[in-house]
Amino acid sequence: MSCSVTGKLVNGTAKMSSNLLDEDVLKSIENQNITRNNFFIQKAEIEVINQEKKEKFISNIKFEYPDKYLVSIKSKSGIEGLRIYICEDTILANDRIRRKIYVGTSFYFKNKYGLSKNFLPLIVGDIILEKSKEIGKEKCAGDELNIDQSIGGILLNYSIDCNKRKISHVEQVNNSNREGIKIKYGNFFKKDSILVPHLIEFYDAQSNTKIRIKVVRIELRWNGKVEFVPGKGYELIELL
Repeated sequence: MSCSVTGKLVNGTAKMSSNLLDEDVLKSIENQNITRNNFFIQKAEIEVINQEKKEKFISNIKFEYPDKYLVSIKSKSGIEGLRIYICEDTILANDRIRRKIYVGTSFYFKNKYGLSKNFLPLIVGDIILEKSKEIGKEKCAGDELNIDQSIGGILLNYSIDCNKRKISHVEQVNNSNREGIKIKYGNFFKKDSILVPHLIEFYDAQSNTKIRIKVVRIELRWNGKVEFVPGKGYELIELL
């Protein structure tokens, strides 16, 4: 392996425990959602690739249940350039390089990416289900299960690894001929009896951009608080 993970790597044939396999499929997948509790990704390696360039960053992500996120983006040398705070319907971002603070709402995500902030759990491989979905209705008939979910008017197609009880792939399905965002998950490792994807790959066909995230260290059930300190004297810019 090119980098370490704080947990036991699970290979392609590994399965969860038998008592988990006896549970209803969707419920057992939800039970492995790491956003059910606080967590702290202490280190993640990020690579962004588009037609113009390839960039690499280091990041950490703090999550405080139920909906607070704090993301720090650093250069490979460890200098922080951007800190992003997301809470309820608010987005704040400190740009330490340009000394600017950006302020926006969750509508910014919707307008820019076609997805609301409620879809952020997908970043760490968690499943999002519609509220009215009958848990246990879906059953595995092999190693993979495909289901569609409409969340806030957006259709998602999930490919589920029935052995791991984790999402292996999710795709945004558009009514038009335009491709939606695709996310793949792989190289799962076990942390505190929960499987976590070590490798997360995003692809946005509209911008022809790929983002690869490698989770290096993570603490589940983190006992901390998410706090954001605005940059002092920074220029205020509204995100529209």
